[in-house]
Amino acid sequence: MMVLNMKTRREFLLGGLSLAAAGVAGPAAAAGYPERTVRIVVPYPPGGATDSLGRLVAQGLAEKLGQPFVVENRAGAAGVIGAGQVSRSAADGYTLLMAATGAIVPAPGQDPARYRVIDHYSPVSLIAAPPYILVVNPKVPAATVAQLVESAKRDGANLSYASSGVGTASHLAGLQFEKMAGVQLLHIPYKGMGQAVTDVMSGQVAMMFAPAPAVLAHIAAGNLRALGVTSRERSPLFPMYPTLAEAGVAGYESVGWFGMLAPPATPAAVVATLHQSVAELLRSPTATEQLKAMGATPARSTPAEFTAFLDQDTKQLTELLKDVKQ
Repeated sequence: MMVLNMKTRREFLLGGLSLAAAGVAGPAAAAGYPERTVRIVVPYPPGGATDSLGRLVAQGLAEKLGQPFVVENRAGAAGVIGAGQVSRSAADGYTLLMAATGAIVPAPGQDPARYRVIDHYSPVSLIAAPPYILVVNPKVPAATVAQLVESAKRDGANLSYASSGVGTASHLAGLQFEKMAGVQLLHIPYKGMGQAVTDVMSGQVAMMFAPAPAVLAHIAAGNLRALGVTSRERSPLFPMYPTLAEAGVAGYESVGWFGMLAPPATPAAVVATLHQSVAELLRSPTATEQLKAMGATPARSTPAEFTAFLDQDTKQLTELLKDVKQ
């Protein structure tokens, strides 16, 4: 998650969109691939944003490539368990990973400066990079981000925020908030987004940074109060919510990502076939509308661009997490 250098993220996304739209040439399509069922591992529980996106992509690829693409949920350790399983799978294109922020990190004790994504995965394409919404329980005495920061400076040790797990986008957004607002909060990690949102609504936890689909209905029902979005500029999908930067935390920006990866050393022709099919899917009006319903817009890339993006991302993520004890 590029929370420390979002200018690079924006340049990358814009570059990826223009290159993908121009139809960047790649290796010839793999002859006969796929010839049987392809597994897409989602390293999180069912029902979350990664799972929903994985199923959207699976359906689209099945229609385009003429073979079943099935989603398999392998949750645990904030996505690391499922991601590791794919990294160790056969490099034949029949086991893929629908990855999200935090699932791909250097192992404990591994030097992040020497970690290269290409040694562990064959990146296929970035798919989306949506902002999160900062929500609080309605009983929290803060109607604005500025008021929340004031409260955190007074009662930070007692002001808790939920996440879907250590190292996930919701956690990293909170860490970035603490760093840039100059506050210290109590982090409560969960094993998935659903229970985290439930506990914020019940008041067991004060706040969280959540993907739009997980909270929009609860905001509308009055069960949660939205204070702002984590993107640099107001989201065209939720223009009614200010950015955290304009609402009181100058310079704040924290946006997660979703993308597809294959095991390391997957044949270039197989990666090219998958990349081309994903790019075509993301250009379709149906996929665009479904991503919009998830609070995101398509963010395509070439495999090489995605590799460079992930290498920088893992270094920045590791830096942000280095002092986390949980």
